[in-house]
Parts: sequence; structure tokens; C-alpha cells
Amino acid sequence: MTSTIGGGGDVGNGGDDLNDIVKTSSRQDNGTTGEKSKTNGSPDGAQKGQDQHGAHHSWDDPNWSILDDRRGELPDFPIDTFTKPWQDWAGRVAHGAGVTIGHVAVPLLGVASSLIGTARRVRASRSWSEPMTLWTCVVANSGDRKTPGLNVTVRALNLIEKSNLAAINLARLAHETRIQKSKETRKKWKEERRAALDANPPREPPPMPIDAIDPGNFISPRLYATDPTIESLVALLLARPRGMMLIRDELSGLFSNMGRYSRGSDRPFWLESWNGGRHVVERVSRSSIVIDHLLVGVVGGFQPDKLARAFAGDEDGMYARFLYGWPSTPDYRPLTNEVSEVESEFQSALTALIQLPSEDADSGLASQDVGLSESALAKFEEFRQFVDKTKRGLDGRERQWFVKGETQVLRLAGTLAYLAWAISLGAPMWDGVAGITSALEPQTIAEQFVVAAVRLWLKFFWPHARAALRQIGLSERHANERRVLRWIKANGRDEVSREEVRRDALGQSLDADQTQQLLDGLVKAGWLREIATKTPGRTRRRWQVNPLPTAESAESAERV
Repeated sequence: MTSTIGGGGDVGNGGDDLNDIVKTSSRQDNGTTGEKSKTNGSPDGAQKGQDQHGAHHSWDDPNWSILDDRRGELPDFPIDTFTKPWQDWAGRVAHGAGVTIGHVAVPLLGVASSLIGTARRVRASRSWSEPMTLWTCVVANSGDRKTPGLNVTVRALNLIEKSNLAAINLARLAHETRIQKSKETRKKWKEERRAALDANPPREPPPMPIDAIDPGNFISPRLYATDPTIESLVALLLARPRGMMLIRDELSGLFSNMGRYSRGSDRPFWLESWNGGRHVVERVSRSSIVIDHLLVGVVGGFQPDKLARAFAGDEDGMYARFLYGWPSTPDYRPLTNEVSEVESEFQSALTALIQLPSEDADSGLASQDVGLSESALAKFEEFRQFVDKTKRGLDGRERQWFVKGETQVLRLAGTLAYLAWAISLGAPMWDGVAGITSALEPQTIAEQFVVAAVRLWLKFFWPHARAALRQIGLSERHANERRVLRWIKANGRDEVSREEVRRDALGQSLDADQTQQLLDGLVKAGWLREIATKTPGRTRRRWQVNPLPTAESAESAERV
């Protein structure tokens, strides 16, 4: 029986059908998100070029998108993709925290999905299922209140963990009892073994009983970690096999220091931790640890100027796993006493997600699949066709992010459905069938949640991701072009040579031919103009720098 989500009403679609959503997005993708056109009159006779999108640029109107660090005009979080109780809650707590709804809703999605983890998997077909876990981040400058928005959810998690301390202490005592019993059993077994071997004639020594095996150290279960090593995170996954969660106010340090606790790099571990597959941790001095589901949600924030450093040289697609939200700077609002630090309905909803049954008879993890309804599957197939068509017109980092859309929408749809169910448990109960079904866990993911997930991903996360990816560089060429222009600005150069660009701006990361191609691109973009001077020997080639002021937020090359 498919449950009806009680007390929440239908998820709002803003009046959009799925076809309308994708058509509108297709029209918007013909432009460049966050790019502000700058034209200083007609460039008659000026050198012109075309970028990869076919846009014309000239000496008087260069391609400013290479240097554009600004957020631009981005859509607000479409809160009507949540059910009505969540809409009401988000509006209240956003006011209480002095932030926008996006500051609150983006972390909520990451936290809620990670609390479910792989206890429930969204199944699109017999051969494809996904855990719920998402990676979400808020992009905001220092002082733009990303921390208060994140703390709305963190405070609730801390309160839930505090309320579980008594149960954890009981579990610790039970574990210590098992340790003591194992020592006693092992001692007795050794005595019996020695007696058997010393007998005349010697007898077959008894095998070691299972109770004699040391159960190891007690691992206190946690809902999230803030700065774990790989080994400690693996231990926490043993205590919470459905998946763990990392929450950090500033995530750039995590990705900039992937090798600080290990001799190699932690990147492969984190890349796998988004997928939720089987993972073996090989240890030299001790036995290996097998994790059936390496699944870790990541929730936090980035400052825009730290995105490039966090993912510098990233060709493995780490950045593509994130859902980015770049909310606007919150406006002043008077203080309110209409909301508490942790709303009871919010705590209850998160607790319901935490307590989803996921253990089998042997106390092992037993994931449960939740399929798409027939109409939801039809909508999802429409979306997959749209992704397949649209990705062919993208390249670089934008394409890498976009192609994960099918997986992200599946996880989002499942998370939205379970959020609706969890908060409905605290709503007034109805009589009859409606009252019974309102408390039932979803048996399928309904169409309304797939459509809401598509709209949320396409209308909000996609444009926000494009703005965030611009900080990193949409492609390696884009990143190198930005790096050269920032170096030119930082050093006040009005003219450069190819060797100077290769050696000083790029640190010899490109060879001479690649550097020449990069300079040709900057010429087409209207930022450089070649000046060839004949000499008795070879022709002297230099490039004049466009004297127009660069984007206000461009930073020095040292910060790239």
C-alpha cells in the first residue's frame, strides 16, 4: 500500500509541469549564468573573436566572464518544492537565524539525506538504486551568515545526540561486560588447551570458543563528525553502517589538505564515499577492515575565493558531487520570539529519520528499496532524456557536474519524500484510513517528489552550480586564462611575452605550444593583442594587455 503523506499537502510545483521546467531551463542555458555584458560602444575596425558559445568579443568589449567572480543574479530557493509543514518551518527558523531560506534549506537536505543514508535506497530499475546521501554546501562570503543557517540543523543534531547519552552509556557497559567475558573465556580455554596437550597421552585441544574473541574497543555511535581522520571515520561507519556525515562550516580546508593524515592522498576515499560501495581499508600492523557501504555525506560551506584553491588541479570530479547553493546576503530583519533554537517538530522529524529500521536478525545492515511509482518513473525518464540531450552542448566542469543530474535527482526525490513523511508524524492525526496511512513510511516515491526534485535541481542547484564553478574555472583552459589575467593584474603588466606567461604566470605547467594556444584564446577573448616587431634575427613577438579595468573582484595570482 502506498502511503499518503498526511498533514503536508502536495508539494508545490510553482505552476510548472515537468515539460515547462525543462523547456524554460533550455532557453536559459543559451546564455551564461552570472555573466554581465559590458559594451563600450561599437568596436568598428577592432579585432574580434568568438568564444566557445559563439559570442563575439573585441578589444573594446572583451570576454568579462573569464574574470567574473561575482554571484550575479541567481534564483532564490524554491521552498514550494517542500511540503507545507516544511515551508512554514523554514520561514520561521530563517527569520529567527537572520538568514534567507536558502541558508537553512540547503544544509537541511544534506543532513536529512545523510541521516537516512543507505537504510533506504531509491530504486529506479532492477539494476539501479541509489542511497539517499547528498553533498550540499552554501557558498557565501565571510560575514554573509552561512554559519547561522547551518547551525539551525546542527543544534538539533547535538540535542538528539545528548538525549541518547543514557542509551550509549548502557551500550558501553554491555560492551565492557563482553570484553571481560572474552578475557575470562580465553583464559579458561588456554588452561583447557594446555591440560589437553600435557595429558598422557595428549588429547586433541579444544577449539577457541567464539566468546573468547576480543570484541575490540567500544565505538560510540555519532550522527556526524567535524574533523575526522580516515581511520576514525571508518570506525564510526562500523558503529553506524547506514552511513556517516561530515559537517564543517568551512570545507575548503578538507579538500586542500587531503594528505595531511596519510602518506598518500585521501581523495580516493572521499570520492568513493559519495557512491556508498564496498570498501576495504588495508592496514599494515593490523587486520584489514571491510566496510560494506562506504557512505559519508558532506555538509558545510565555501567562501567563493577559496573554491579555486579547494579544487585546484581537480580532474577527478570531486566538485561535481556537490549541490551548491549561493544565497543572497540576508537583509536586516527585526528579532523574533516566534521560534526557538530547536523547534520540537524539527527534532522529532530528524529523530524519525534516524530511527528508520535498518537491521536484520543478526544486527547487520538491511537496506530497504523504495521504488518510483509508475507516473514518477515516467517523469524521471523525461528528465533523463533532457539530460542526455543537454549534456552534449556542455563541456569542462559544467558537463561533469550536469551528468550527475540523474543520480542527484533520484536522491533528492527520495529525501523530499522522507522529509514529508517524517514531519507528518508530528501533525494532528486524522480518523480512519487517512489517519493510518499518514503514519506509514513511503512504499514508493510519488510523482510529486520526482517533479519537485527535478525543479529544485534544474531551477536552483544548476544555476548556482554554474556560478560556483565559475570560481573554479569552467574548464582547465578557462582556469588557466583566469590565472594569466590575474597574474597580469597583480603585476601591473601592460605587455607580456609567451615565455613570461609560461614561466611566471603558469609556473611551467604548460609547454610552449599549449601556452601559445592559451594566448591565442585570450586574443580572441579581447584581452590581448599581438605586437610583432621585426629584428635582424627572428621576429620579436609580444602581446599588449587590454588597458580596460578588470572585474572589481579579481584577485591576485597568489590566491589562485
